[in-house]
Amino acid sequence: MNLVVNIEKRLRDFTLRANFTLTDTTLALLGASGSGKSMTLKCIAGLETPDRGQIVLNGRTLYDSSAGINLPPQERSVGYLFQNYALFPNMTVRENIIFALDGSREEKE
Repeated sequence: MNLVVNIEKRLRDFTLRANFTLTDTTLALLGASGSGKSMTLKCIAGLETPDRGQIVLNGRTLYDSSAGINLPPQERSVGYLFQNYALFPNMTVRENIIFALDGSREEKE
């Protein structure tokens, strides 16, 4: 897996700046509560949108503010395990269930 993250997101109390590249390695995000670890992961997964920057996974651009690219979460092929239950915010409950069952947004008859 190759991941390039160079993003900035202004939050209420601070500005998150994340800039790193992973090449076939494991990354651990460590920091104090509220330091931006979860926000960084949410930006990679597409659950939050950075204010500017770029996220590229295996050569595929997931987010690029300059090019106007911002793939929705379900098109990113990124797994994200929440501390508590969550749904795709842009889908109905029914669409979330269907997505979980068959991996797509298409309803089965």
